Amino acid sequence: MYKMKKQLFRRNGLFFKPTSLLGWLIFAAAIAYAVVVFIELDHRAHSVSDLMINFVFSCMIIGAVYSLIAYLAILIHK
Repeated sequence: MYKMKKQLFRRNGLFFKPTSLLGWLIFAAAIAYAVVVFIELDHRAHSVSDLMINFVFSCMIIGAVYSLIAYLAILIHK
């Protein structure tokens, strides 16, 4: 199995903190995608509650994918 030379993330309890440039790029991409999703949902939403319900759900999915990537990166590093 492939072993990375530098650890990308460090686990702090429930969250994963980036520790390298690539880790920070993955984190920034997740935040940028959340902003894009917010803007897209804002154009289609009929009310604030409609916007927030869909945005929170989208952020949960983005967070889950980010956590999965970080978790797998930690497993590969070990």
